[in-house]
Formats: sequence, C-alpha cells, structure tokens
Amino acid sequence: MTIYGAMNTAKVSLLTHQLSLDVTANNIANVNNPDYTRQAVNLEAAFPLRAGGSPGLIGMGVRATSVTRFADQFLEGQRLDNKSLSGYWDSRSDFLERLEVVFNESSEKGLNNILDQFFLSWRNLAFNARGLTERTDTIAQGRNVGIMFNKINQDMQNLRNDLDSKVVNSVTEINRLTTEVARLNSVIHETEVFNVSANDLRDKREKTIRGLAEYVDVTVVEDSNNQVMVSISGGRPLVIGSDAFALSTQVRSDDPQASGVFWNDLSGGSVEITSEISGGTMGGWLKMRDTDLPGYVDKLDLLGATMMRDINVQHSKGYGLDGSTGVDFFTGLNVGVSTSRNNTGAATIGAGTIVNQEKVNLHKFEVTYNGGNISIQDLTNGTTVATEAYVSGGNVAYFLTQGIQVAITGAATNGDKFAVNAAASAALGMKVNQALLNDSAKVAAGLTTDPGAGDNALLIAQTQDNASMNKVTASSSGTATFAEFYNSIVGDVGIKANTANTITAQQESIVFELENRHEQIAGVSLDEEMVNLIKFQHAYQASARLISVIDELLQTLVSLGR
Repeated sequence: MTIYGAMNTAKVSLLTHQLSLDVTANNIANVNNPDYTRQAVNLEAAFPLRAGGSPGLIGMGVRATSVTRFADQFLEGQRLDNKSLSGYWDSRSDFLERLEVVFNESSEKGLNNILDQFFLSWRNLAFNARGLTERTDTIAQGRNVGIMFNKINQDMQNLRNDLDSKVVNSVTEINRLTTEVARLNSVIHETEVFNVSANDLRDKREKTIRGLAEYVDVTVVEDSNNQVMVSISGGRPLVIGSDAFALSTQVRSDDPQASGVFWNDLSGGSVEITSEISGGTMGGWLKMRDTDLPGYVDKLDLLGATMMRDINVQHSKGYGLDGSTGVDFFTGLNVGVSTSRNNTGAATIGAGTIVNQEKVNLHKFEVTYNGGNISIQDLTNGTTVATEAYVSGGNVAYFLTQGIQVAITGAATNGDKFAVNAAASAALGMKVNQALLNDSAKVAAGLTTDPGAGDNALLIAQTQDNASMNKVTASSSGTATFAEFYNSIVGDVGIKANTANTITAQQESIVFELENRHEQIAGVSLDEEMVNLIKFQHAYQASARLISVIDELLQTLVSLGR
C-alpha cells in the first residue's frame, strides 16, 4: 500500500465513523420518541488490494454498507392487531357506560321507581274512586311514566346520533391517513430504489398505519418495491402503492340516524362497506349504532307499547265519573312500516292501522316477497310465522289475525323486504290521553257507572304483577312483568359494559407488554448509545491521528527531495 493509499484508508475511516456518530446522535435525539426505531451503521472491511511488493492482499480499511432499523415485522403486526382491538373495546366501553347513565337506575329517579308510583296511584284510586286528588295523582303519575319513556328513548336516539357523527368524522381522518401512507409509499420507493435506506420515512409510515389501525382493522403487506398494500381485514384495499382509495358516507334513505360507509374506487364507482368494518373504534361505533342501540330501543318500545295496550284495554272497559267508557288512558300506539332500501321492485307498503287493540301483536315483523308469495318472519322471537299468496293492494291476512291492517301494493321482486312493527316509536310517543288531561272525571276507576266503584282501577294496578311481557301473541301467556322485562334490559347493558371494561383492561395489559417488547428491540438505550458514542469518538480520533501521521510522513518525503 502506498502512502496515498494509507491516506485514503484513513479518510474513509474518518467519514465512516463520522456517519456512525451521526446515527448515534440521531438515536440519542429520539430517545423519547415512541415511534422511532433504533438504527445502527453496518460496517465491513473494504475490498482488499495487492500492492506492489506486498506478500498478499492488503486491506483498504472499512466502509459503511447500510444503516439498519431494528424493526420486528411480526411484532409490528401484533401491535397493529391490538391497536384495532383496543380501539374497538375502548369505544364500546365508553358508549356502554354512557348508556348506563341513560337508564339511571342507580338513583330513585329511574323508571322502576316511577312505575311503582304509577301503579300505587291506581291502588289509591281503587280505594277512593271519587277522590279528585287520587284522580289527579293517577294522571300525573301517568304523565311521569310517559315523560320517562320519552326521555330514555330520546337519550338513546341522541347517543345514536353522536355515534353516527363519530363515524362520519372518522372517515375524514381515515382518508387523510391513507393519503399519507400512499405518499410515503411513493417517497420510500423513490429513495430506496437506489439502495438508500429510508429508515425515518419507514418509521413515519408505520406510525401512520398504526393511526389507521385505531379506526379500522387493517392488513398490511409489503411488496418487492418496498411499498405496502393496506386493506380492511375483509380484503377491501385502502392503499395500493401510491394510490389511496377514499371512503365517503351517505345518510341512509330508510334511517336518517345512520350513515353508510362507502368505498370509492379509482374510476369513480362506490360500494357500501359498512358491514365489512368490524374492528377499530369505527367497528365499535357501528356495532353500537346499528345493532346494540336499535335493539335496546326496540325493547323499550315493546315495553312501552305493551303497557299502553294492556292498560288501555282494561281502562276502556271501565267507566268514568261522567259515565264515559271506551276511553284509552295512553296515546302513542301506532303501526310503523318501512320498505327496505335494498329492494329492487316497485312495491311499497302502506300505512298500517291497529284494528283490534286487544289482539294487536307488538312484535317486530319482516315480510319477504318470493315467487308470488310472501313469508312473514317474527324478528322478535326469530321464527317464520306465516306464508301466503301476495295480493297487490290487499290486506295481509296474517296481520289481520294479529289486530293489524296493512297492505303492500305494486310489482315486487324476489327478495324485496318490508317491515311492520306496531310498537315502533311507542316509547317516544307515549303520553296520557288528552281527554283525561282535560277532565279527570273520565278516568275509568270502576267497571260500572257507580261513581264509588274502584274495581277497574284495581285491575289496572294488578297489571304491574301480570306476566305481560315475552308473549308469542297478545292472548298468550307471558314470562315477565313490566319491571322484570325492564330490569333485564338494564341488566344486559350492565353486563355488556362490564365485559367491555374487562376486555379493555386486558387489552391495555397486552398493549403494555407489546410496547415493552418493542422498546427492548427497537427502543433507544442511552447507556448503549453512550458506549457507542465513546467507541466511535475514539475511532474517529484515531483516524484523524492517522491522517496527521501520514501528513508528517509526506512532509518528510518533501523535505528529502529539496
């Protein structure tokens, strides 16, 4: 090796250890950055050469081959999965706790206490049917029942609106994140195509994908171009290379409280993917919005409608102080009907009417057209209850036997569906009959025109203890009282909230362990970096000293030539 060769070896060593110091400094600077992955310079001996007169190959020093990230892709996949799970259960835990507050059964102002006061007022009326105070109290307690049903229903609707707003707002953030991943894909590819490590950009891309995983459950695959394909767990792509597929929302025509989530392809087409989103905070919000809350609203409506039906039927058999009879105590019982937004035929369902309040079936039904017939499924108990020929414009025969008159009109297509529910919005519309509010004498306390009779009021009070709920039909026997049915709703919310809280705590422990493992592999240790700093500093100083020595040798050679 010539003296100039030694000079080059020293220079390369100086630059190499300068790079090592730069990387070490970068590690130290990011010691508190949770999204940073520790880096290290890979060193190897430079290609040796055979100098004139040397007995063999002479090393040419050291060179830096690459800068490595201490990343574990399997561990990163676990972090993504648990990010989605944590987001899902966090969102469910939060909203189930808010739903518990809606029912508010931990205080004396809950519906249970109000129902007790309501039925107690009927018992008091039974003992003093002529009493103006008792009649006024019965009406007032009835109003309190209606107000509480209205409030619980409205609070759940407000909670559902909040969930829908969160879904809509999260789509904007998801689109921002997918666009950023696509941009980073492009930059990383352009950088690493020349065999240059884009480590900091990879950190940023992984951080962005983790942010995305918090909203939806994602699958990530890296291709040979160092770009990642990100897709929803069902397979719908969100990012492919430098292309991001935007999501959008549209309010459903049959449900103004729910916005469908749509996936937009690059050609301008769109497909609804609401049912494909099952993980992350959005999955939790959608489950609450589309399944849990509607289920609780339906149960509350069924409870309110059953109370109205049974109390109205009994009250209408009695007589008021003014001799009036056939008067309902509550109003607000109406038949709700709807046509599925997925129908392809032209058939529509007309407004339903209750034709026999005593027999009216308050379950939720779905009517499906198929091959000239309609099949009717009781969604409340999950059974198919009837199949009959479809007659356009004609009353559906099965519903007439259930105290409901309803007709479907027009040309239907196989698979078209229609909903019928005599308990729809009952809790929201429940209130005392205005005729009684105007004149308490119309409260039917007796079964005869005797003004002192309170036998009808006693029968109404006894409905509190009747097994009126969970009936197959209006005339069949039930399995639960009003209070028992309501308590089952409250209990179910409590159980689900407790489950969500427990799983959330478990997820926090898992995430904590995964972050510890990540820190052990990819985190920066100040002690280790200080050792590296001293090591590379000494190597740098030695290389500089070597250059100084070679300079002195050159000066000696120059002086010899004078």
